[in-house]
This record gives sequence, structure tokens and C-alpha cells, in this order.
Amino acid sequence: MRIFIIGLPGCGKTTVAKVLATKMNYKFIDMDKAIEARTGKTINDIFKDDGETYFRKIETKVLESVNSLENVVIACGGGICENNSKSSFKGKVIFLKVDLKILEARLLNDNTRPLLKKNSIYQLAEKRNNLYQAIADITLTNNEGLEETVDNIIEVLNEDINN
Repeated sequence: MRIFIIGLPGCGKTTVAKVLATKMNYKFIDMDKAIEARTGKTINDIFKDDGETYFRKIETKVLESVNSLENVVIACGGGICENNSKSSFKGKVIFLKVDLKILEARLLNDNTRPLLKKNSIYQLAEKRNNLYQAIADITLTNNEGLEETVDNIIEVLNEDINN
């Protein structure tokens, strides 16, 4: 099974995906790290040197490459929904929907996210939340702790498999 974690910057995609992969004994992939490895550049440098359009093309190629893997949890980049539809994801897609005030607080001093230099988290949410919803098989809207979130995902996946 492939499990994709999607959501806005700061929602906990990478953290949740790592713990979920460990609990399920699956491999963990951070798409941003995979993009950096493929290009030899940081995400910020890709945006600065090559632009967002180029970044999205590489992101889509990395998405295509992970679709052939098994027993993997993939932390997607926040903008994965902008150029990829539901059919681009060959697995279960989980949308972590976190309260925007919580995200705003988490991201207050974060300078590592290029799109937040010219957009607020509210602008990104307005642009992306419906796109995430269209891609997601499962939406988690709770703002519980890490362990509870991961346990909820496992429970929902088990229910889904048994139905």
C-alpha cells in the first residue's frame, strides 16, 4: 500500500508520515527531500533559480516515481495539489486539515518555505483546501497530538481495508 499525506505547510505532514511509517513498518519518503536529491538543490534554491513552474514539473516526476513503490508513506509537498489530480496518486491520500490559527503560529518565524514569502497561510488555504479535498480519500480535521493522529489514520485505514 502507498499512503500519501497532504496538507498545508506546517500541518505536520512529514512528522505524521515518519511516525506512521514506523508504526506500520513501512518505508518513509519526504517528497521535498527526494526533489532536493534529484536536483542537487534546496527547495528554496529551486524556486529562486528555476521558478515554481519548474519545481512543480520535478514534483510531478517524483510523484510518478513513488507510485511504483509498495509499503510506503509519502509526505507530499504542500503544493502537490496544484498540478496533480486524484488520478495522479496511486494509493490512499490523507489530508491533514489543521486550524489556520494553529498553522499561522507554527509558521510565524519559518523562512524555509518559499511560497509563504509572498502568500499568507490564509491565502494558500483559500487556494488549496478544495484541491486537497478533491484528492483526499480521508480528511482528518482534528488537532490532536501526534500519536493520536497517527492512531486515527491507522484505524481509518484498517476500517477502509475491511469494508
